[in-house]
Amino acid sequence: MGNLTNMTTILTKKLKTDIINGVYQPGDRLLPLRELALKYGVSRSVVNSVISTLSAQGFVSASPRHYVIVNDIMKTGSLGILDDVLESQNQPLKLRLLKDVLVYRKNIEMEAIHIIICNNHIDLSLLANVIKEQKKWIDNPKNDLELLVNLDMLFHKALLESTDNIVYKLIHRHFEAFSQKMIGYFYQNYKLTDKIFNLYIETYEAILACDEKKAKSALSNVLDQGAQFVLQLMK
Repeated sequence: MGNLTNMTTILTKKLKTDIINGVYQPGDRLLPLRELALKYGVSRSVVNSVISTLSAQGFVSASPRHYVIVNDIMKTGSLGILDDVLESQNQPLKLRLLKDVLVYRKNIEMEAIHIIICNNHIDLSLLANVIKEQKKWIDNPKNDLELLVNLDMLFHKALLESTDNIVYKLIHRHFEAFSQKMIGYFYQNYKLTDKIFNLYIETYEAILACDEKKAKSALSNVLDQGAQFVLQLMK
């Protein structure tokens, strides 16, 4: 059973990579299922499972005559495709997608600020606790990469969770591993931490003062710096 699962995972990843990297173009037909099984030395059940997964995620579609057609994944793909593209070697597509993700992330967090300020009953205790820990770091700085990454990620998590918007929380969790990796690279230059944490504090204090413009400006400064760093890193 374990070997079967492993073969399914390997072939799924192989075909995903080929589609993302342009080996298969939108509209191309994959080999018939029997020939795919022979080509990769696996059983028909493995191929069926792989095609089912690829179809569910938007990579391919099965035609009425049982042909498997490659999709334009930018039009038909699910959210999970983002992870596959970001791990691929298709740099133009990766950068295009990454730019869109970063813009979308910024829009969500700007909207989160608006929601929080417009709702006087929102509990900001999570955000307050993160700010308290960031202030402690400013008073007693330590070059502890794990701590810095954790405090940064906790700010964004607390901000989105304060809105009580389930979709925002799900999107944040989906990109958590990727965000953690990128933030880790960013804080390797830990001298930036004081500036970034002060901008988080400024954002929080502006939220408390119901100054939406100032809160958005401070957080935009952080997100724009982070986006510039990530895009440069990924080139």
